[in-house]
Amino acid sequence: MKITTSSPRGVTRIAINTAVACAMIMASVAITSIARAHDPALHGFNMSTFDPPFPAPDFDLPVLSGDSATLETYKGEFVLLNFWATWCPPCLEEMPYIEEVYQKYKDRGFTVVAISSDEEGETAVAPFIEKLSLTFPVLLDTDKAVSSVYGAHNLPMSFILNRDGEVIAGAVGERNWSGEEALSVLDEIITPQ
Repeated sequence: MKITTSSPRGVTRIAINTAVACAMIMASVAITSIARAHDPALHGFNMSTFDPPFPAPDFDLPVLSGDSATLETYKGEFVLLNFWATWCPPCLEEMPYIEEVYQKYKDRGFTVVAISSDEEGETAVAPFIEKLSLTFPVLLDTDKAVSSVYGAHNLPMSFILNRDGEVIAGAVGERNWSGEEALSVLDEIITPQ
């Protein structure tokens, strides 16, 4: 289940089972957000948990630094997979919180992978990243192929993946990732290897 661009025109091949899996992701996030809004395991931090977890669809995207990365690149780490764009005010609001969480947990086997859906790619994203001094990996999804597979049409949208690359939680909308409730959830989720 890997999303790759197969031609210079951005034609994307997506396996049907991947598209169905992602549709199920978004339906689950919407349904369980309502059903689990008061789940004590979430400590008041409104996220949907998935039990059992399921494999996150893989992808291959350019990194702002010029390389490319797949989801497999981050296997073995807990990942906060965040879909965002520079034109999205709630996305811009939560980015400093995400940087704080990244700094706090990066030495504990945790990383942030921020996937920008800005069509202008590096031209739009680089100045923003520099202005906020963000240091986590930023990937460019200029044709929105990966965002579509994950159902990330309403931004920001975030998923937490375990060390095996499985989705264990998801959220739609801005979060204070460095707030007390979020840190409590992350402290519980991010376990030593």
